[in-house]
Amino acid sequence: MLKRPNNSTRRQVTSLRKAGLTYAEIGRKLGLTRERVRQIAKGETTRKKKTARNNPDALLTAAEAAELLNVHTNTVRRWSNNGILETYYVGPRGDRRFRRRDVNNLLRKKSLAGTS
Repeated sequence: MLKRPNNSTRRQVTSLRKAGLTYAEIGRKLGLTRERVRQIAKGETTRKKKTARNNPDALLTAAEAAELLNVHTNTVRRWSNNGILETYYVGPRGDRRFRRRDVNNLLRKKSLAGTS
């Protein structure tokens, strides 16, 4: 994750940009990438948007689902392949995602099966 630029870095980027330097030239002067200089100049945020922890419709990765279920990631994938856990495929690569609601339902089923 990118670190948040301090005000002096932002001021330096702004003043050098007003002086007519390109993002690449500013980056070389300040030891930053051209893209990072562009982000600072445009004032873009550096923090990723986090999904709400209690949102039942939030999509989880296999690793996140495995952590909640206290099993290995490959177990979650196997359950996905066997239809035990409903899977949603996202993106051009077809990455697997799991709804928090489905993971919670499976947890409830697991705990009920363990108590009887």
